Amino acid sequence: MIGEAAFDAGHAYRLRLFLVPTPQLNRVPLVTLFINYQQPSGCFPDETTMTAYDDGDAWFWGRSPAATGAGFLLRMMAVSATCGASSSCEGDCVTARASLMRMRQYVVHEVNAILWAVLIIVTGLLLRRVWRLLRFWVRGSRLPGPPLNALARSKGFVADAAGLDKFTAFLGEAHKEYGPVVRVWLGPTQLLVSVKDPELIHQLLLQAKDRLPLTGKAFQLAFGKSSLFVSSYQQVQKRRISLERQFNGKLLERVHSISLKVVDHIKQWTNVGPSGWEFDCKLVSQHMAFAVLGATLFGDGFLVWPAAREFEEQLMLIAKECCFWATYNVLPLWNKGFQRYKAICLRLQGLTEQMIQEGNKQQNKVKDSYNKSNPEGIAAEYEGTSGEFVEDLIAGIISSPDSSGHLNLAEEIRGDIMGMMFHGCLTTTGIISGVLTKLAQHPNVQAKVYQEIVSICGKSEAPSVMDVQKMHFLLATIYESARLLPAGPLLQRCSLKQDMHLKKGITVPAGAILAVPIQLVQMDACKWGEDADIFNPERFLKHTTSNSYSWKTKEDSQKTVGLCRKEDMNNVKTFGGESTRIDFEDSDANASFLPFGSGSRVCVGKRFAIVEMTALLASLLHRFEIKLGADSDIDLKPKIENFTLQLFPSPKLSLVPRDF
Repeated sequence: MIGEAAFDAGHAYRLRLFLVPTPQLNRVPLVTLFINYQQPSGCFPDETTMTAYDDGDAWFWGRSPAATGAGFLLRMMAVSATCGASSSCEGDCVTARASLMRMRQYVVHEVNAILWAVLIIVTGLLLRRVWRLLRFWVRGSRLPGPPLNALARSKGFVADAAGLDKFTAFLGEAHKEYGPVVRVWLGPTQLLVSVKDPELIHQLLLQAKDRLPLTGKAFQLAFGKSSLFVSSYQQVQKRRISLERQFNGKLLERVHSISLKVVDHIKQWTNVGPSGWEFDCKLVSQHMAFAVLGATLFGDGFLVWPAAREFEEQLMLIAKECCFWATYNVLPLWNKGFQRYKAICLRLQGLTEQMIQEGNKQQNKVKDSYNKSNPEGIAAEYEGTSGEFVEDLIAGIISSPDSSGHLNLAEEIRGDIMGMMFHGCLTTTGIISGVLTKLAQHPNVQAKVYQEIVSICGKSEAPSVMDVQKMHFLLATIYESARLLPAGPLLQRCSLKQDMHLKKGITVPAGAILAVPIQLVQMDACKWGEDADIFNPERFLKHTTSNSYSWKTKEDSQKTVGLCRKEDMNNVKTFGGESTRIDFEDSDANASFLPFGSGSRVCVGKRFAIVEMTALLASLLHRFEIKLGADSDIDLKPKIENFTLQLFPSPKLSLVPRDF
């Protein structure tokens, strides 16, 4: 029923309007408006707008096709009350029962048609999903690996750090049994493919450009929708190019001087003890990595920023908790622990905003100062400060493919800065801590590093940028430590849309998790020799013998600078008229060495991190000797903490000032 109108009180009539299909003989069915009175007789006041049809059982009154439905409805709703009492009205109205039956039949047919259409669509989608799943199972089952329940029986994988350590050991045993490529079913629809062969690793990392979509809402709550956590390589490609240009440009030029200044602040992180300045290796390494990156991005004022320590603490708290909350598909908003995590995220975002504002203030002061003293332009000290960095960051965001979707530019900038601090601090902290520990455990190696530093820059002068570039043995020591203790145990990638076809007829289905067990690869005796588990920086050095001398830096690798200067001859040894030169053998082409990743998703700050750690350690070792603390545990084992491998328990070391 689509309408109802009451007549006057003298005639107890009521008008009801129904919209139902009209079966007609030799005519196209029309939609008919029916009128049903509460009394058996009735009439239509405006016969010019109605047409009666006879289907053999009853008379049906239909509106004329020329009449408008709206006009007819208004006329019928405004019908006169006297019309119902007129004896001249002819014809019987259709009963309400017949009208409802026909309307019900029409509705049933229409609903059935809609339901059938929905059923066909849903069935098609389900069949498509089942086909993809069957195809995924078939292609995954062709790869060698343990049965489906092997991981559950081994109790090797749980959602914590200890479980990840056990999972790495599980992969090691699986590779011994099944070869360089192993598939592990994590669930009915989750397939992990572990690759240990260097040749296949190189090919895999070039093809697998996507990252695992495991960040979830917990990461977005902390870092926003930062492009640094985007899974699709296509969406993040231009942002990576922009960030790489920033890290390898002005920031790279500033990191050396900042690293030297950070060493001056190391005393505040240590305690004076009987054997020197004692400190917790992991904690001080974290402080140094955080200070260098923060001061490089936001200027020297970051080193004395009152809230810097709180920012570091909040960032480490998020590193501990975000991985746990990321396992929830639906965030437990009612959970007190989650509420605490949410409060930490909000506080970290507020501190980041404050840090950006402080950097902008520093930039404005530098501008004002040099505009007064140098009207023709701003001095080089302004370059690379927070203002220029944020400006470059904005330019990179706007030039990204989805720039139209950046509704909140400030949020995007804040998320990128937090993401860089997060990744940069965690990665370099583990490597710096490992190098300091290895140098304390191997005094002979530390003595060689110090001798190299002194022979290049002397005892009284701080190492310059060019000096650090010549410290091959120090760089080899950093690489060797990173080989034995990489930043993480697994390098993970995936291909979201396309299958990957590797050599030896291996096909990895799209959507599978690709894992490279870095610990196993970087300690494989087949690639690194029988002493693969021994700390030996010499493996990254090469000895060349020649009668002429030339010096090539990484930046000038395509041209010969000329004969070595006298102060450069420390790397040259003469034997019977010939010279033996010790050079660092860059391992970029070595697929068995992956501390910074490789392929399309290689770390954009790789060069920045290497220069940072080399300058920091050169300055530190130039001024201090590193020794094991009196109560330090010598039986140290790697353990996952804050997404990175750390030696546990954290060694206690001491700094002994050197005599000049």
